[in-house]
Amino acid sequence: MKGSSHLGIGIAVGAIAGYITHPDVMTVAICAGIGGVSGVAPDLDTNGLASNSITLSKKVSKVLMETAGIGILLTLIYQVMTQGMSNEIYIYGGMGLALLIVSRLITQRRMLTITGVLVLLLGFVLDQSLGILLAGSYIVFASFLPHRSYTHSLLGVLFYAAVLKYLDMEWPIEGMFAAGMAGYISHLVADMKVLPVNRRGVKWFAPLWKQEF
Repeated sequence: MKGSSHLGIGIAVGAIAGYITHPDVMTVAICAGIGGVSGVAPDLDTNGLASNSITLSKKVSKVLMETAGIGILLTLIYQVMTQGMSNEIYIYGGMGLALLIVSRLITQRRMLTITGVLVLLLGFVLDQSLGILLAGSYIVFASFLPHRSYTHSLLGVLFYAAVLKYLDMEWPIEGMFAAGMAGYISHLVADMKVLPVNRRGVKWFAPLWKQEF
């Protein structure tokens, strides 16, 4: 099923969860958004709507890295010509060369890994927020997983539940947990093989049992 379909289903079930929690427009709208995000979260394990929405494109990142790398090296050359050599030249020179090398090797999946690392750093900055740290960990792990593996299993459901639980403890939003879980689980249900639109199913019990349902 396409990412846009998962997004729509997630928004719908999130709105329903919000209405059940507290039937007012604001709660329903917020929970619809949470449900939509959660509805595409399992697909962070592939280059789709979810991963591409939270990362810079590879082309943009490549241009930024190359520009920064060349800028650093040109600045160092100017400093050497005007001020002579210093120990700092080697450090910054290495940084410039590293940016140029990484710009040639970077892929869209690794951009997702970098995004997860940045979220982890944000978690440390915000007084070691466990909710954000778990969210960053989820993104990093998903960036290395094959499609429809652990993010599409009960293991992924439990991990995401922990993310929602701690986010809700730190920044309480009425209906967050219910809407997030409804959105996430809706994705797995919509990807099941019982639906004729799906050629592959969901390995609910991976890694213990890899039967597709």
